[in-house]
Amino acid sequence: MRYSKCVRCAGMVGWIGLVVNLTLLILKGFVGVIAGSQALVADAMYSAKDVVSSVLVIVGLKVSNRPLDREHPYGHGKIEFILSMIISIVFLAVTAFLFVHAVQVLMGDGEHKAPHLIALWVALISILVNVFMYFYTRCVSIEINSPMVRTLSKHHYADATSSIAVAVGIIGAHYLNMPWIDTLVAVFETLHLMYLGSEVFRESYKGLMDSSAPDEVRDKIHTLVRRVDGVKEVDELRTRLVGQEVCVDLLIQVDAEETVESADLISERIVERLTARIPHLGSVQVKFTAHEVTRHHSDGSIDETSRDRGLPSEGGA
Repeated sequence: MRYSKCVRCAGMVGWIGLVVNLTLLILKGFVGVIAGSQALVADAMYSAKDVVSSVLVIVGLKVSNRPLDREHPYGHGKIEFILSMIISIVFLAVTAFLFVHAVQVLMGDGEHKAPHLIALWVALISILVNVFMYFYTRCVSIEINSPMVRTLSKHHYADATSSIAVAVGIIGAHYLNMPWIDTLVAVFETLHLMYLGSEVFRESYKGLMDSSAPDEVRDKIHTLVRRVDGVKEVDELRTRLVGQEVCVDLLIQVDAEETVESADLISERIVERLTARIPHLGSVQVKFTAHEVTRHHSDGSIDETSRDRGLPSEGGA
């Protein structure tokens, strides 16, 4: 993390999200019902989703930051992907129910009424709060590279967008004589919520399936390792995302004449360089293979040697 205060922000992000979203959930749900706004009630589900997300962020960050142990040599980072997947499944089920309800109201024979204007004020408050929470959680997610906090940040962005749609719908219902538009906004909100839920599900699935780091990160690792003295070639580079961290496995080609001690020094230089330049680096495993050496003698003869050896070395940030 770049600043000391980032540690404090990271520790509080779950609790702040919980209090703010719980307040918005109650406010929007209550006012949506008494004001007769289907869109504001659907908007309250955005906050309900964020309440659950905040609780899981609190639990997830606490578990994922536990130190390595014998049963979990790669850490506990995957708990965040597991919890994100649970969020997405629950979220998809709830929003599907709301979608069906909103469509039934929109297509039904009942009379559509414009919601009370108090719903508009609540929607405006929700916009301001969610814009602030979006920038706050986005900053934290960048600093700690947490998939759960990143998800929470996306949700606040969606919440702000949703509240804007609610406000526009209420204005249209009142001043454009289109009372049905409030319910129509609710339909679009639930469709958007289902899209967000499916996106979180896909990201969680990729994390649980040991997906590799983004191409730009892999290219940067390859370039950094290739520039380390003693490295002839990077024969193999594997990365995988484990919660907030990127774990790296390397197969490095060195001269066949290198000793075990010198190979260890090369490994240490690789780990030091990656630790300094790759954010959120987890474990680094380095293995070596010998590079073919060609010797030219003064009498014109040529010797070629080639030998393989495995010299595993581990390190990490």
